[in-house]
Amino acid sequence: MMTTDTSQVRERLVELIQLQVLYDRLHAVRARQGDLPQQIEDLSAKADTLQHSLKELAEQIRQIEAEVRSLHVSNDSLRDHEQKLRKKLEAVRTNQEYYDIETEIKETHLTIEKNLQDIRRLQHKAESFRQKYSEDEATLRDIQARIAERKERLEVIKQHTAEQEAHLLKQIEVLSQQLQAEDPRLFQLFERRRRSLRGGKAVVSIIPTERVEGRYACGGCYTLLPRQLHWEIMQRNKIIVCESCGRFLVDEGFYTEVAKSMS
Repeated sequence: MMTTDTSQVRERLVELIQLQVLYDRLHAVRARQGDLPQQIEDLSAKADTLQHSLKELAEQIRQIEAEVRSLHVSNDSLRDHEQKLRKKLEAVRTNQEYYDIETEIKETHLTIEKNLQDIRRLQHKAESFRQKYSEDEATLRDIQARIAERKERLEVIKQHTAEQEAHLLKQIEVLSQQLQAEDPRLFQLFERRRRSLRGGKAVVSIIPTERVEGRYACGGCYTLLPRQLHWEIMQRNKIIVCESCGRFLVDEGFYTEVAKSMS
């Protein structure tokens, strides 16, 4: 365990506990939102993915429709060409000419048939894309409705807690400025612990341990404390932090006393 001697230790300890209590209360107020913010974020991500997918599907359908139109135009031209060849076939004079034209007619007809097959294939593909588009669009509408419903619920909660949250934030700001002015190093250490530790618990009470009767442990990481350190914490004349997790340690009675005085 590491200890740090300071002047006006009791006042600093009180301020640390007060800050922790205020942050705990702020966390409790915000916890009323439950996991609604995360649900909204997750649903919004799904909606964004679906919207991107719908855009891609719409573009694929557009390209297929353009290709189908192009094939229809090509077939119209090929049919005109085939008719001209058949008329030309009536005027041929040699067997070779007849054979050449007949061959070209067959090739033209085969191209038309192939285009028709491609048209049917593309139309089938476009229909499957339209079906997928319709399903994704319905899913998107459902997700958007769920987002709207959760946002409405979240907004109601925020409206009910806005005044309380604003009051707590103001108290935190005032006390933070006060501690920062009095002891910048201590304030920075508290902030680092609060931001990095689970649940924002930078200040914890020591707790009795079941393993050894009469012994106490850190209320954050449950590391067993030496008896001498327990005694020093109870004196309330030093800033003491846990060597294992870095949390500020105070006795439970002191923490409760300060918290009650803030009610």
